[in-house]
Amino acid sequence: MNFVEQGITRRHTFFCVDRERHTHSSAEVIEAVQKVITVFGKQVHGWVITTEEPVIDKTIPLGESLEADELLHDPE
Repeated sequence: MNFVEQGITRRHTFFCVDRERHTHSSAEVIEAVQKVITVFGKQVHGWVITTEEPVIDKTIPLGESLEADELLHDPE
């Protein structure tokens, strides 16, 4: 018997100057807002971008899920 973990997502919000770089990644762009920030006294025009991407998408064998030693190696 296997358990399938799916549907768990993680959101990231960050500032960048190249919006197009993030529109072609595996993450879904939830929101992109133009923003001007000041860095070391200079104004930088960019975007505040929020993305969402799946965190877990794997099949876990029942034997592995019952063995405590294996859980220590699980990156999640």
